[in-house]
Amino acid sequence: MPDPVECYHCRQQRRQAYRNERILYNRKCDKCGTQMISLYSPDKKFPVYCQGCYWGDDWDAMSYGRDFDFNKPFFEQWKNLWDSVPKLGLLVLGESLNSDYINDAYKLKNCYLVFDGEQAEDCYFCETFLLLKDCVDGLTLRNSELCYEAINSFNCYNCSFIRFCKDCAESNFLIDCIGCKNCFFCANQRQKQYCIFNKQYTKEDYYKKIEEINLGDYKTLQKVKSEFEKFIISQPRKASRGLQNENVSGDNVDHCKNVFYSFDCAEIRDCKYCTNMLMAANDCMDVDIWGDRLDLGYNSECIGAGGNSIFCSLYCAMDASNVYYSAFAWQGVHDMFGCVALKHKSFCILNKQYEEKEYRELLKRIKEHMKSTGEWGQFFPISTSAFGYNESVANDFFPLTEEQIQSKGYNLKEKDSREYLKQTYVVPNNIKDVPDSITDEILACENCGKNYRITAQELRFYRKKNLPIPHKCFVCRYHDRLNLRNPRKLWDRSCKKCGAKVQSSYAPERPEPIYCEGCYLEVI
Repeated sequence: MPDPVECYHCRQQRRQAYRNERILYNRKCDKCGTQMISLYSPDKKFPVYCQGCYWGDDWDAMSYGRDFDFNKPFFEQWKNLWDSVPKLGLLVLGESLNSDYINDAYKLKNCYLVFDGEQAEDCYFCETFLLLKDCVDGLTLRNSELCYEAINSFNCYNCSFIRFCKDCAESNFLIDCIGCKNCFFCANQRQKQYCIFNKQYTKEDYYKKIEEINLGDYKTLQKVKSEFEKFIISQPRKASRGLQNENVSGDNVDHCKNVFYSFDCAEIRDCKYCTNMLMAANDCMDVDIWGDRLDLGYNSECIGAGGNSIFCSLYCAMDASNVYYSAFAWQGVHDMFGCVALKHKSFCILNKQYEEKEYRELLKRIKEHMKSTGEWGQFFPISTSAFGYNESVANDFFPLTEEQIQSKGYNLKEKDSREYLKQTYVVPNNIKDVPDSITDEILACENCGKNYRITAQELRFYRKKNLPIPHKCFVCRYHDRLNLRNPRKLWDRSCKKCGAKVQSSYAPERPEPIYCEGCYLEVI
């Protein structure tokens, strides 16, 4: 592959424009007519199939095959194929029970509006997770239970409003804490119990103080949130978060070796410019999401599960190998170029079968053709995405106004006026005053105005945890959590304590004191 011609962030933006995680729609399956939930809106012109039809044996993606035309750019030809082949309505693998409103998910039970995760039960509004139970409004969680508004936290129990915590329990409003129990308003604590504002209390005094704070009251909760933000501004921050790493740069990276400028990764080696990569990925560059025994991935989105040598592709997995410029390549496919939705196939170009020798000769010609057009090594253009830019993950990390989206020639998803009705009910301030009938009401997000409802299961959770009804829709709450994390960018900084040069995801204008790892470990 040639050297990239775009910066790291532009390359990532281009890939993420092909991924819609949480915007779901009601539409019909274009094969059987069944009403279904889909990540593709009804106005999309390409065919979309339900799970049963997509994985059925009565249609063949190879029937959409076509010859490569050396008189046209490749991306134009791929777009025509991409718009013809049926797409899977929801990216859900394995059996999930009572969990219709999910996407990018595996083995869920009683879950609602959760995305990019696996093996969870009774969870709502969570994103990027593994092994959860009874969690609501979480972002990047693993092996946790009964947590609310938890961000980048692992092995936690009955905690709310926590960030970057591990092995904590029965606590609220923590940041960068490990092994803490019964703590409130704490930062950078290790193996502590009965602490408030990092100050030690007796068990009796701790509970007396905590009982004075009613988090079930919405106004009180907003005041407490503000107090927590003021407190943590003065607390030391490690320049980059990570555990047991060797030769690593980035943030939120654990158990990695020889990893450069990567974020939210764990157990990967010899990788650069990667995000959300987990579980033994090796020798990858510019790959977003998944991993899981992936080797030699380049400039791709959501690839893994034993994949090998996957280049400029999206959603290729399950032992796929030697795959170029393809999408939804599943279950042991190998040696393919420019294909969509193939399973158990090899030596294919634009969904057309070739003999091995003919395939390799044609692939060489195509590579030279793409080099001459400037396409080789580039990911698919944003303009050919199946989604509006404002539906995609790219808009989370690289937000654009509607005017900017249109001026760049990207797709724009128009707002549906039916989703912006007047609120039918004034929500009580205290959760104890909220009746069961709230589940019949239409609420309007105080931020974007979009309607949302409170489910019966959600209401039970708020009552159990003594938490007020949220005043924002789940998408705006997600963005609030996302904004509490640092950007996926590094700046050159100096340690506040010793002056050592460090790289950090905290921008120079940020007020928090930034410490190198050595000084940080000394002060905690």
